[in-house]
Amino acid sequence: MIEAEVAAATRANRAQRVMLRADGTADVSAEALSVLATVPHWWKRRAAAAGASSPQTFDFDDVMAFPKAFERDNLAGLPIREDLLDASPEELADAYVVALDGAVRTAEGRHYTPAPLAEILYRQAAEALGRRPDGLIWDPACGAGMLLLPALRAWLSERSGAQPEMVLRAAQSAIGGRDLDASAVWLGNALLAAELLPTWAKIPLSRRKPLPTLLEVGDGLTPPPAPPVIVILNPPYGRVRLSDADRQHWQHVVYGHANRYGLFMAAAVEHLAEGGVASALVPAGWLGGSYFQRLRSYLSATAPLNRLSYVSDRTGVFSTGVLQETVLATFRKGKAVRSVTCGRVTINGRVVEEVIGKGRLPVAADQPWLLPRQHEDPPLVRAAQKMGKRLADYGWTISTGPLVWNRRKDQLSGAPSDVSVKIVWAADLDGGKLHQDQARDRLRYLHLGEKDRVLVLDRPAVLVQRTTAPEQARRLLAAALDAETLSKWGGRVSVENHVNVLTCSEQNSLLTPRLLTALLDSEALDRLYRCLTGSVAVSAYELAALPLPGPNTLRSWAVLSDDHLSAEINRVYGLNP
Repeated sequence: MIEAEVAAATRANRAQRVMLRADGTADVSAEALSVLATVPHWWKRRAAAAGASSPQTFDFDDVMAFPKAFERDNLAGLPIREDLLDASPEELADAYVVALDGAVRTAEGRHYTPAPLAEILYRQAAEALGRRPDGLIWDPACGAGMLLLPALRAWLSERSGAQPEMVLRAAQSAIGGRDLDASAVWLGNALLAAELLPTWAKIPLSRRKPLPTLLEVGDGLTPPPAPPVIVILNPPYGRVRLSDADRQHWQHVVYGHANRYGLFMAAAVEHLAEGGVASALVPAGWLGGSYFQRLRSYLSATAPLNRLSYVSDRTGVFSTGVLQETVLATFRKGKAVRSVTCGRVTINGRVVEEVIGKGRLPVAADQPWLLPRQHEDPPLVRAAQKMGKRLADYGWTISTGPLVWNRRKDQLSGAPSDVSVKIVWAADLDGGKLHQDQARDRLRYLHLGEKDRVLVLDRPAVLVQRTTAPEQARRLLAAALDAETLSKWGGRVSVENHVNVLTCSEQNSLLTPRLLTALLDSEALDRLYRCLTGSVAVSAYELAALPLPGPNTLRSWAVLSDDHLSAEINRVYGLNP
């Protein structure tokens, strides 16, 4: 479905990442090939442990009907990984992806799922289904199949008393997956088949047939062999450039930039059987980002969100270094339901699952989804969802600081001139008060040309940092550029593009710069913003979506002192007094 512009992709960037190539070992490092070369030796030990040892069992290629896309001859003569001979399937799969070249992992968005998250993801899917799965369980971006391991083990456990030949015949239509990485598919077929060895060992040697291959090489965005009752996926991440034809195909879920994981989420729910469930481990950015507004609308109408679990305290969980905040999201195809069970999954030495409470999706599903993230959040979210006002209702607009400094290097200096203005840098907002960060003083002034009027701000505003770090205590860092402060800075400034600029067009707006700054500085709005988005970026789109109180409340706030105002804001938003 997505055209891989491989010839032009000598150096992938955010806008030009391409889908994986199904050409065997084209993107596989020597270290990863050594992991693959270990598999036949690992298999021999697994077969012996399962009681399936025989000359036939040890002839690895005869036991498995491997896909043609991967030629095992590529592994001949390669050194094997002695440390992996007794590894679990999860450890082998993880060793493979860790051994891939880092640039390939990043460019292609290849990240495997830690075993505890794979187990939770399948369990949440099965709970949402509410019955024993009676059809296909499918992973459209299966890699080496580790998301399917919990499903396969549960499926086998339920059939422990059935005839082994019938179990093996049924396995191929019960568990399946697809991926463009032929090497990973080869590995995954071996790892999943190893789970079938104890069943296979029960069949008399004369009646044994090759073990089924459950995974196939192909595009996971295309329909699976049958409508699945459960889809589980950890799709590839990253932006992708669509052809005109593909953009037309995906226009119902793409707004602006296309992201791989968004396409996979849309395809997963499209292909589900009616009443089926899709559970995905994905970045949290789709919950609020502007580029995902059509995806949110489509998911809400087709397979409403049933459960959302934030993954926290996950240092060291992803061996491939995933930095984005991630969530476990479960959807059920069918009747629209706005109620969502929200929780957290913490993996820090041990797995802890917590239920936070219930959330509700907005009626306008394309808007950011305001859902609780902490135990203290449900009252905050409930109070905010009763507020019908937004910044635009009080005359405020949001823009990005227009100065892209690295395009104007020859106009920057540390000394003023007759045609210069001071620059407001994002670092000048640290601490929530506008100040001159000394580290930026060597590039403090912008010398204006004749056509640079667009770079100048000469009226009061409220400034908010656009980028923050995951570990920052606050997500919203705002500072008032009131008339007095603007005068001290020379009466006009130029704001760099890592700052949001909020200005008001209504002279007598009830939401004054003082009240707006106090709101953005409050604990309530900072926590509320985190409930709106999983991104560390502070976007104009999500700022514009923040729920605000009505005119009467703003009038009552206008006469309060700063200390009383802060406490009253938190009280109105449902935080403990």
